[in-house]
Amino acid sequence: MKRVQFAVSPEIRVGGSVLTPAEMVVIGQIVGEDAQIELSIFQQLIIEMNEEKAEDAKKALREKGLHVYETGSVVKNLSVCSFCKGAEIEGLEAARNLNDTIAGMAVPFTMRVGYTGCPNACGEPLVKDIGIVKRKETFEIYVGGQSKTMEARTAELLVEQVKEEQLSSIVQSIISLYQTQGKKREKFFKFVERYGLENVRKELGLSS
Repeated sequence: MKRVQFAVSPEIRVGGSVLTPAEMVVIGQIVGEDAQIELSIFQQLIIEMNEEKAEDAKKALREKGLHVYETGSVVKNLSVCSFCKGAEIEGLEAARNLNDTIAGMAVPFTMRVGYTGCPNACGEPLVKDIGIVKRKETFEIYVGGQSKTMEARTAELLVEQVKEEQLSSIVQSIISLYQTQGKKREKFFKFVERYGLENVRKELGLSS
């Protein structure tokens, strides 16, 4: 019997991407004892289960308020800070809207986007492919971070003073550019190096 995988994560909330005990029980009940559950580095639970049961399980999980994503070379769900000062101050709704816009987009290589609600950057956005930092009422967007191997580097500032209503569309445009201009299996930071930061700005009509 064929097995398939998909990812599950909670709604972004104060406290970060945290599963409650009740949600964990619900996940177990829905996927059943024959499923395997792995905690990934992307703040997701990877569910492996029989293909014939998977679609019903996904539907039931969504009905319980959980988020279901595809695995593989896609934009992973948003990596966030804990929103320690609450929704309004640290832009919880902006993070939710961004996640809803970009999570699951197909890309040349698995992509991670980080969001933090203040300059303390607890969500480590500057070592993500794309990082968003909220500063008072606007946002900074960084690109090309890398946390692994000897190629580790800090992301570079792409654009600042982005308004909340612009945030999701700009990040989506960055990812769309990577979709169309990135090479197969080319990591995003390699794409930024090859394409050029200034060319990314020009292509998207941005100023630094």
